[in-house]
Amino acid sequence: MTSAAGRLSGVAVLALAALTAAGCGSDSSNGSDAASQAASKASSAASSIAGQVGSAASQAASSASSAASSAISQIKGGVDAAGDVTAGAAKIDSDGKAVSELKVANPTADAHDYTISVAFDDPNGNLLDAVVVNASQVPANGTATAEARSNRQLTGTVTAKVTAAVRH
Repeated sequence: MTSAAGRLSGVAVLALAALTAAGCGSDSSNGSDAASQAASKASSAASSIAGQVGSAASQAASSASSAASSAISQIKGGVDAAGDVTAGAAKIDSDGKAVSELKVANPTADAHDYTISVAFDDPNGNLLDAVVVNASQVPANGTATAEARSNRQLTGTVTAKVTAAVRH
């Protein structure tokens, strides 16, 4: 699979070539129109490539979300415990991955394990990534913390939200 950076640099080279060729005409007004048309075409191509890159990222996030849902659904004898878990603010770490501290509050009289699905979203609510986190042996009537860390590098403003949690 070609990298996004490679595809975008390819678009930049094509745009430069189109602009250079457009400027070679002898009639300055036609050259200007041609340059404008070439720039417009290059912009459209860049938008198309960016859309394809965005689509690939969206597909990766969707796959991660599906995997997280599958992991949660395979737990036998668990109880829905999404209300027991809160996600802290997501921050981008030095590796470029989003990290959120999860606080797990076990309201029962026995220690339990928790399996938690966390979604990382952009400011518009679009899914960027999803992970599954385990918190082992959360004490009876006690709390524990766990860390949700994105699978992929993410940029910009990212929010973390608990999408499912099972106490088992």
